[in-house]
Amino acid sequence: MVKLVQPPGDERVINKALGIGWANWDFPAHLAYSQRAMKAFWPTAIIAAPTEPQPLCYAPAELDLSQLTLSEPGSDRSLTAQQILDRRLYNDALLVMHRGKVIHESYRNGMMATDRHVNHSTTKSLTTLLLGLAISEGLVDPAAPITEYLRPLADLPNWAKISVQQALDMRTGLNYEEHYEDPDCVCWSYFRATGYYPPLPETSPGYIAWVRKNMREATGKPGERFAYASPITNALGMVAAAVFGKSVPELLEEKIYRHIGAERDAWLNLDPSGVAVTEGQLSLCLRDFARWAALFMNDGRNLAGEQVVPSAFIRDIVTPREELRSAWQRGDYADLFPAGQYRNQTYVIDAECSQIAMLGIHGQFCFIDLNRELMMVGYGSYPTQVDAILATTMQALWNELRRYVGL
Repeated sequence: MVKLVQPPGDERVINKALGIGWANWDFPAHLAYSQRAMKAFWPTAIIAAPTEPQPLCYAPAELDLSQLTLSEPGSDRSLTAQQILDRRLYNDALLVMHRGKVIHESYRNGMMATDRHVNHSTTKSLTTLLLGLAISEGLVDPAAPITEYLRPLADLPNWAKISVQQALDMRTGLNYEEHYEDPDCVCWSYFRATGYYPPLPETSPGYIAWVRKNMREATGKPGERFAYASPITNALGMVAAAVFGKSVPELLEEKIYRHIGAERDAWLNLDPSGVAVTEGQLSLCLRDFARWAALFMNDGRNLAGEQVVPSAFIRDIVTPREELRSAWQRGDYADLFPAGQYRNQTYVIDAECSQIAMLGIHGQFCFIDLNRELMMVGYGSYPTQVDAILATTMQALWNELRRYVGL
């Protein structure tokens, strides 16, 4: 049963002795602590794990990362996968699953198997499975305007032009940018409004108030261009809550979490008005991240083979579509995955759609190669939100592990 908790005290301290709190949690030196402590400074819904966890199946021989070498991005040197994880990715935890069996699980940088770690934007793919369920039950028409189910924004003309599917694909045409390196980018006011940082005097508190003030204009026609916009995912969560008549945390617990055999309670943070921050604020232990992400690898089935989410929604992600590829090429991330597309809040890495990814700032990821039946999930404390070193190094690791299991 979902339990709501408030952060203790007004100071919202993560570690008093180390001086880590709400205002400085994402300082590079603090990330290894703070990303395991989101409950300390956010209102939080505790999503209960089932009484009987689904055990993971482990391969008899574990992959030794110290024996796996790859080229260091940006140089001609060879490094072991262990070195790449330690000092290039600042990795906190990694789990690799091949053909349904765990071939590697490791923890570093202070993280333990029992710790929960914030997923950041890998949360988008995981929580949006609720829309797949709503669509399959006939509660949501993906071609309908999103405002048909999102009454608090129904009076905004540019939102009324966006279909649910266009929101799922980040092709809204709305005026919004998310450039973490730019301190004046509008995304930073969104982060303060939802609770990532203490509000400023001019902050519009809460998601809906912020959208109504800052995200009502359009810069293009819906459907034409992929434009990454975290606030859109919260709207999708609100759609699910509206059509099912329950809160997002209750829905996640009832429809997903109790069915994946999770071993520990999950945390989902809420904004000051109670809106679930489904774009980035889910915290899981590593093995539960793997259990949830395995739904994407197993056609919507859990590790016991039971159908949890509709296979049609999962297959839809990996269906090549020219309109999606064209929209991707017009977007800011085209160089990241040159043959990519984006569908249902999930990255598709290549045009053949055999590989998908979930990505979160500071080095959170899930990579799935469907053809090789390979999945990797990782948590990290990379010093910046994202940069070229992180992106290229992460892909180098994925490719080397793909090569390894393909031998």
